[in-house]
Amino acid sequence: MDINKLIEGLSAEQIRAVIASISKQGNVRKIDRTRRANRIARTELYFSSCPKPHMVDSFETYNNHADSIREQVLSGVE
Repeated sequence: MDINKLIEGLSAEQIRAVIASISKQGNVRKIDRTRRANRIARTELYFSSCPKPHMVDSFETYNNHADSIREQVLSGVE
């Protein structure tokens, strides 16, 4: 049986019932993206607060400041 023909034959109420029964089942795969969102947020926080090399007087100052910002971001300080 062709799935497309089967879907075309369903009414709106039947489709709604199928979707409701699928969402109640525990075997539906759900992807947790919280770790990815946290990683992206940390990266954005770092690059938004990190100085640019041309903004400081020497590379050593830039490197020290960038390291301290990196440590604060990794520790969760905003």
